[in-house]
Amino acid sequence: MMPISSEDIKNLNTSWPLPKNKKPIILIGAGGIVNDAHLPAYKKSGFEAQGIYDPIKEKAEKLAEEYKIKQVFSNINDAILDNNVVYDIAVPPSELLSVVKKLPNNSVALLQKPMGNSLEEAKEIKNIVKEKSITAAVNLQLKFSPMMLAVRDAIDKKFIGEITELEICLSVGTPWHLWPFLKDLNNVEVPLHSIHYIDWIRSVLGEPKSVYCKSVKHPNHLSLSDCRSSIILDYGEKIRCCLSLNHTHNTEFHGLKHSHAYARLEGQNGAAYIKFGLLLNYPKGEPEEVEISSRGVEWTKVNNVGSWFPDAFIGTMSNLQRFAVGEDEKLLHSIDDSYNTMTVVYACLKSNSEPGTPIPS
Repeated sequence: MMPISSEDIKNLNTSWPLPKNKKPIILIGAGGIVNDAHLPAYKKSGFEAQGIYDPIKEKAEKLAEEYKIKQVFSNINDAILDNNVVYDIAVPPSELLSVVKKLPNNSVALLQKPMGNSLEEAKEIKNIVKEKSITAAVNLQLKFSPMMLAVRDAIDKKFIGEITELEICLSVGTPWHLWPFLKDLNNVEVPLHSIHYIDWIRSVLGEPKSVYCKSVKHPNHLSLSDCRSSIILDYGEKIRCCLSLNHTHNTEFHGLKHSHAYARLEGQNGAAYIKFGLLLNYPKGEPEEVEISSRGVEWTKVNNVGSWFPDAFIGTMSNLQRFAVGEDEKLLHSIDDSYNTMTVVYACLKSNSEPGTPIPS
């Protein structure tokens, strides 16, 4: 095994290559995530947002003015007539299936996560995509973030070795009011937030054998079905994989001192620590960080780790466009792979609805 140095760690890959010829993008939806991540990512990387539609036309007009988008559509049918663009569909899960049904045959589309409001809807979306020969991906973007691309590169280069530990831990104050549609959902934390971690974990460890999950409410957020989760993913006898997710750390009372958001990997050759800076004081956030220790090389920070938002959204769009024209062999966030993430999500929701093992009397 070749020796490594701190320079090898500092210079791990943190970006997905852009397509050689970028296709213009039509956005369906003009909500907070489009303003906070999609459009800043496209502006930063040189993708053209050609048109935008939202049922509340004023929202679309505001973003069109800010980002110099040429066309604001008055109805969705006018927005989805062109097969020479990529459709970026950023709508609530309850609306995703109806939009996918309208997409033209042989089109290219990036769908918002999760894939609908149920596993049944996810399956129907998958079937429609195949029937209409749509090249589609789901915007599960954590694995495309600069920090996780660096971790992926470290894993591929054997810096970590056989993985024995994977842990994700949050204690943050998430501003749930930014997404008013959440109050109408039967489940919030796992399908809308932890889905990203589950998807990334699958990309690292493969498919879990089983899950345990418990999601709970908080007295300060009673309009939400849940906002805190504890999850264990079963990867057999040699790997411990767990998630502890608290979105209700009251920074107004407690400040940011002990607020934290991190992922931690340990393997036979090394370890990685990933700081989710974006989640600390969201949406302002703090700098992201990735530190890796391997084969006697002390903890070293990776250079150029950017930010989950908006940088990961550059990767999801780039991989989709490159795959559509044959520049990438694999679509990492394909409909099939994303459906497999959905099956783990819904296993978590099923576990959450069932009683645990009773304590013997």
